Amino acid sequence: MVVCDLKIIFNKNKKIFFKSRKNVTITIKKKYFKKGEIMSNIEEFKKLYNFEFEEIKAKDYKEIEKKYLTSYKEGKEKGFTPVFLVLDDVLLEKFELDMEDENTDNIMDIVKSNLEKYKNINAVEFLKKSQEENTEDVKENIEDYFTEKDYKYDDREKYNLELSTLFDYDGNFKENVILVKVPTKNPYEVLGYFGMGGYNDCPLPAEQIAVAKCWYEKYGAAPAVITYDEIEFYVERPVQTLEETKKLAVEQYAFCYDIVDQCYGTFEKLADGLYKNIQWYFWWD
Repeated sequence: MVVCDLKIIFNKNKKIFFKSRKNVTITIKKKYFKKGEIMSNIEEFKKLYNFEFEEIKAKDYKEIEKKYLTSYKEGKEKGFTPVFLVLDDVLLEKFELDMEDENTDNIMDIVKSNLEKYKNINAVEFLKKSQEENTEDVKENIEDYFTEKDYKYDDREKYNLELSTLFDYDGNFKENVILVKVPTKNPYEVLGYFGMGGYNDCPLPAEQIAVAKCWYEKYGAAPAVITYDEIEFYVERPVQTLEETKKLAVEQYAFCYDIVDQCYGTFEKLADGLYKNIQWYFWWD
């Protein structure tokens, strides 16, 4: 895990200012019921979304894995998609800012807009353009990204679903985690319901959906966890050949270059992490 490079300041007006490396400032305003009583983040979520959900408390990865996979199977039968949300102040304020930008007090207006916009986005063209604009590392051939010729890849099947985003650096389960039953049969569309992104080179929600749709159709990849700067996927059909794994690694680099630049360090290690693995991780600094 990598610590996000954000400066956090509290002021006397109960606002939090998050300033990124790119000098983009997000203001987080604490909500109150009455004097001295702060509205909980889960209560704020309930005001915005009329969805079925449960607050989650867990001790370890296995408990979370069982909870998610059981809900995922149930969702396929009943027509919903489960996703864990970490309801911190930044994610909630992003929902509020999106509504302000669109001059609406109904978050479902934002959802409907995202679900329409993605249909006009070509995922392949988007990834190519994104890599050209955000990195200086565009090569003609896939193999040119992989310079460690003697790298030994781990070809064992990796079937443990360890959703580490839900735990802090000491291994404790985070606060304000909920498991939401999103009313869609298309798992990739959950990224349009809870629109993180659009800052720090993180794609906009509609762009995320377009790319995730391609990955769902190829690999059965479903967003399992969303925070304000991270997404973890559960993958039903993990990539099985090294050739395909390398191609996928370059696609994911175009989608989120921080996973190479600040997480894995090399394309070889990223590919190793994807090879026959049922989970993927993305983090935007």
